[in-house]
Amino acid sequence: MHIDPNRIRPGIAYAMLTATMACLALNHVVGRGVHEVAPPVGLSFWRWAIAAILVLLLVRRDLGSKLPIYRKHGWLFLMLGALMVGSTTLFVWTLQFTQAMNVSLINALQPTMTVALTFALLRQRLTPLQIIGIVIGFIGVLAMVSQGSWQLIASLDFNRGDVVALAAVLGLSGYAICLRWLPAGLTPLEALFGIIVAGCLVILPVYLLESALLRPFPLTPGTAAAVLAMGTIGSVAGNLMWNIGNQVLGPNNASIFINLIPVFGVVMAIVFLGETLHGYHIAGFTLICAGVWCVLARRLPNP
Repeated sequence: MHIDPNRIRPGIAYAMLTATMACLALNHVVGRGVHEVAPPVGLSFWRWAIAAILVLLLVRRDLGSKLPIYRKHGWLFLMLGALMVGSTTLFVWTLQFTQAMNVSLINALQPTMTVALTFALLRQRLTPLQIIGIVIGFIGVLAMVSQGSWQLIASLDFNRGDVVALAAVLGLSGYAICLRWLPAGLTPLEALFGIIVAGCLVILPVYLLESALLRPFPLTPGTAAAVLAMGTIGSVAGNLMWNIGNQVLGPNNASIFINLIPVFGVVMAIVFLGETLHGYHIAGFTLICAGVWCVLARRLPNP
């Protein structure tokens, strides 16, 4: 399966990144459904291990010829794997110690962190309209997760778990930037395979310690279905589209799509859980979409 990011039009990349956020939102819903019975590192490890097996089935035919590339750039794949798999594992872990609302707000900082890192490392600047878009998008996330109550935001209790969540967001921002250094000669799926395998190797010792000292991962129909869904939807489909979108649009433009995760989360809650649509949902959705438009405005084709 060969996909050349250089031949993908921006409009296709927009669609891919939007679909990515739908995958991640569903991933969060599934993960929350089993987080009380599945230990966090075990849940993350098996999610990514399933993803590695699925991608291996797709790239196995040409894998032997690509081994020299993996060996030559082993340090890069270890770094990318640590940033992606390690950071997503930290997010799962923080849900044991902090409020889901705190994590949502910290996750909304990822566009800002990506911009800051891009400027610090690559000296890429934003236009004033893009800065406005990032601010508007963050306000939209605030409106949705706070249910329109600013008093609820003011009453939030931040703790050490939130510091870990902040580190996870920083890691994911660094991952988006480092994707630009993926070596030539690998398809997006082959590159994703190297990243996932390296990431699994990084968290394997932590998973073994968790299993020995705390509790092993319980193999039940529910947990098996969860890691299969998370591995397929979030780890493979979501990350493949995220990687391609980042390479086409750049990390600054791609990161603003992160703010769509709570939008899809609300839609799924309404459709699958029968929750009610409120005015603050509509206001937040409108602000988030306006923020995305502002960030991408300079890339949109003229009519």
